[in-house]
Amino acid sequence: MSDVDVQRLADIATPLVNKFYQAYGARGRASKADQVWVARADSGIIGAARLLHLSENLLLAGVFIAPPWRQQGVARELISTVCKHQKQPVFSFIYAHLAAFYLSLGFQPEPDLPDELQQRFNAYQRQGRDILAYCLNRGNHA
Repeated sequence: MSDVDVQRLADIATPLVNKFYQAYGARGRASKADQVWVARADSGIIGAARLLHLSENLLLAGVFIAPPWRQQGVARELISTVCKHQKQPVFSFIYAHLAAFYLSLGFQPEPDLPDELQQRFNAYQRQGRDILAYCLNRGNHA
């Protein structure tokens, strides 16, 4: 990965991430209530992720890397940077085919989701999404 910078986006810049998602047909839409993080290169935004605050919980969502930048460590750097800036566990609903990747980042399967997250997870599964519930730092947060 060369010359990629990961940073939290100012709330006022949220529309830039939505344009990025829209340009690639990615699922999801950022709101100003989310923590929005981006990976940038000279060409602009090449990756994005959102951290949703749901009650007392953090849910990593909307992780998307522009196709030309995949398999170059951008997702690893983006997710790692987002998570290291959090002071509480980070949950994520990951697509099953990405389980090994998330395990390599330190995420673990989470069989006991908080109620609000469980309801959201169940709704996504009813939509036919092949997802798994994972969490980073569930057992060792301050």
